Amino acid sequence: MQNNSNIILETERLLIRDFVEADWLDSHEYDSDPEVVKYQPFGPNTEEETKAHISRAIARQEESPRMFYDFAIVRKSDNKLIGECSINITNAGNKEAMLGYLLNRKDWNHGYTTEAVRKVIAFGFEQLGLHRIIASCDPANTGSYRVMEKTGMQREGYLREERMFKGVWRDFLLYSILEKEWQNLKNALPEREDTENDGGREVEYLEKNQNDLNIIRPLWEKLNAHHITVSRYFKDTRAVTTFDMRKKQLMEKSYQGALRIDLARDAVTKEFIGYCVTSVDPEKQGEIESIYVEKDYRLSGIGDSLMTRALAWLETVTVKKTILGVAEGNEGVFAFYRRHNFYPRVTVLMHRPELAAKTEQ
Repeated sequence: MQNNSNIILETERLLIRDFVEADWLDSHEYDSDPEVVKYQPFGPNTEEETKAHISRAIARQEESPRMFYDFAIVRKSDNKLIGECSINITNAGNKEAMLGYLLNRKDWNHGYTTEAVRKVIAFGFEQLGLHRIIASCDPANTGSYRVMEKTGMQREGYLREERMFKGVWRDFLLYSILEKEWQNLKNALPEREDTENDGGREVEYLEKNQNDLNIIRPLWEKLNAHHITVSRYFKDTRAVTTFDMRKKQLMEKSYQGALRIDLARDAVTKEFIGYCVTSVDPEKQGEIESIYVEKDYRLSGIGDSLMTRALAWLETVTVKKTILGVAEGNEGVFAFYRRHNFYPRVTVLMHRPELAAKTEQ
């Protein structure tokens, strides 16, 4: 393990270095911000608490062997400290470390977090000789786990009420990356991305049941319109399918088993922007019935959050298996479902000879 202090890592736009005493003031901008520390066990900090945090980070630089690497993230263009990223050895024998990061809210949505985390992961594998790096976050912290996914980390599990802080039992998502995976990815991943959601869009999540199905009607109708557009063979059946017909099917399932609706809502406009409907039948089979996110809100982790909540609920009711269906023409969603460990098992084909002439043209 590397023991020296005064470490400086460099990316295209950032310097990632050990903390110094004077850093406390810039650090306090984000450590005292309720939005930045919303999912952290500490904060919002007082000035004394931030100074103590910086002092601890500096003291750890001189430990031998060094186990804690708490780095300041400094923007090169104006030499401004905008956040921090840490990699701390949790099991030296197994060469495992825990990753963490925070960024000033003023600097969200510029890709800085992903750029810094990629460099610190590289430092862990290439200079600290690590075998495995892990990280975790609250399932509601979409910006955080999107950073993990963009840096090549894989989701390992959903930890229910894994720890308590700020008086609340918290669920956590667990991610990891292995050294061999990093070696395969490092030449393929760009050093930075110009567009990224580090949590700049505030989203609220609500849990509802079958009595609230009408809430999803406008979104379901957009999803059905999409299926009609992409379908090659079943536009006619999709076109005559109405929300009321689908609602009746779901209500029947709810009478026989259980139904849950996870909703995503824009915290500013209070408009519903996504949903996931999940059912359990009498034989304890779970099913992701329908999931949709408004176009302008995609690629920000909302769909992942909805799916994660649905799967966590299915764990609490102990289903025997969980399935979902992908509409014909919508096979492009397979990559999304693979992230949540769904894989194609059987393709069901429907005999429609009347379409032969159309498909041959």
